[in-house]
Amino acid sequence: MHRRLLQFAEFCPRMARRVARSVVVRGCRWAFALLAAGGLPLAAQTLAPKRLLTTGPAAGCDVPASGQGAIARRDNAEARRLAAAGQEAALVGDQAAARDAFARAAVLNPGDERVAYDLARAHEELSESGKAISEYCRYLTLSPTGRESVDVRERLVRLVPRPVQQRAQDVQVAFRLGLALFDDGRYDASVRAFDDVVRLSPVAAEGFYNRGLARAALGRRPAALQDLEQYRAASPTVDDRVAIGQAIETLRRPVFSPAIALSRGILPGFGQLYTSRPLRGLVVLAGVAGATGFAFTSRTTSAVVNYVDPNGVPAPYTLRTTERPYATTGLAVAAGLTLVSAIEAVWFAKRSQRGASIVAKRGAGSVTTSPSRDLSLRLLPTVGIDAAGVRVTARF
Repeated sequence: MHRRLLQFAEFCPRMARRVARSVVVRGCRWAFALLAAGGLPLAAQTLAPKRLLTTGPAAGCDVPASGQGAIARRDNAEARRLAAAGQEAALVGDQAAARDAFARAAVLNPGDERVAYDLARAHEELSESGKAISEYCRYLTLSPTGRESVDVRERLVRLVPRPVQQRAQDVQVAFRLGLALFDDGRYDASVRAFDDVVRLSPVAAEGFYNRGLARAALGRRPAALQDLEQYRAASPTVDDRVAIGQAIETLRRPVFSPAIALSRGILPGFGQLYTSRPLRGLVVLAGVAGATGFAFTSRTTSAVVNYVDPNGVPAPYTLRTTERPYATTGLAVAAGLTLVSAIEAVWFAKRSQRGASIVAKRGAGSVTTSPSRDLSLRLLPTVGIDAAGVRVTARF
């Protein structure tokens, strides 16, 4: 019976070591497989930059409000009478009376582009340049290709101050430059170009939209979020607002750095704490602490040694031996849990990044690449057990 107990006592540590090795091997295989696969990317709303900038119908004209160009004409007899009276007054040279008649007709029939044109001419004759510009712009909004559109654009060139015209040109140049830089992957410079667009034309929502995409590509998520919210407030269509809303929700997700997750994962459970999973991190920390404590569990054995001194007198004594039979097993489990938790934290961080991009990838015809933006990691693991213990290899 005593011999069987001794055999069982020797068998338990060997069995425990085999179980621990199996756990470590399976955990390493699982973690390496996750890291090699890179995780399943989360569904994200990807957006492409806007190619057209919403501006006024001509230099010096404000961006028309939504639906302003779709105002229908009204069949108003009083408006027709006032328009005819205004034309008669203009023919006799009474521009003030013509202006007043056309102004009342415009109130009664705001969708008549001819009334807008006549009212603008009256303001111009009276040297009221600001009001004339406003009415000429209203004409172009109502009828961009109308019969008097060419004449209206020529008059606007003469009436609109040169600095205002230059600003309109600068906005277009900055917008095209920002698009070119964005397409080339130079997002930092693209942000600066769209900064000029927003500064020179804050009513052009496309400047905020494209700058938001460039900032998102740079990882400046809070700033990108502000730009897209600004654009959504001015989005003209329901579909646009829905797509922007989905992209905003994507930007609000937390994103973690694989490098930081790996560096913190050296400490058991700290990689999970960094990736905002405190419960899992505490479980890992408790597991490593328990395995470490198990490794340092000591056992003291006593044995009577029959000793005979040089004089031939028996002098037996008790020999006490302290050993840690589970040191290898416990430390292997602790190291395995730490390794698996660090790899899992890196995988989770990579997965959060892959599912958080809102910038649509460029077409396959684009050949521009940047190593700094392509940090993919591919592992081909081989995990096994040999006489020396656990063997883990990986090819990059």
